[in-house]
Amino acid sequence: MKESARKFLTGAERFWYAAMNIAFGAAYLSKIPVKKAAAEFGIGDVELTGAENFWYAFMNVAFGAGYFAKVIAKAGLAEARS
Repeated sequence: MKESARKFLTGAERFWYAAMNIAFGAAYLSKIPVKKAAAEFGIGDVELTGAENFWYAFMNVAFGAGYFAKVIAKAGLAEARS
C-alpha cells in the first residue's frame, strides 16, 4: 500500500484491506488447478492465462499442491461425465 493511502486509513481499515487481499488471493489460486484439470479434460475452450500458468508452475514447484488439487478435480470431472 502506498504511503499516501496509509494516511487516510485507520488501523482497522489497513487490517481488513490486507485480509481481503489474502482471501481473494487464496480464491484466485484455488481456481487455477480446477481450470487446468478442465483444460486437460477437454471441457470447452478453457485455457490458462500467462499468469495462471506461472502460478500453477509455482504451486507445483513450491509444494506440489497445484498438481494434487488438479488430480482431485480431474477425477471429479471424470466421475461426473460418466
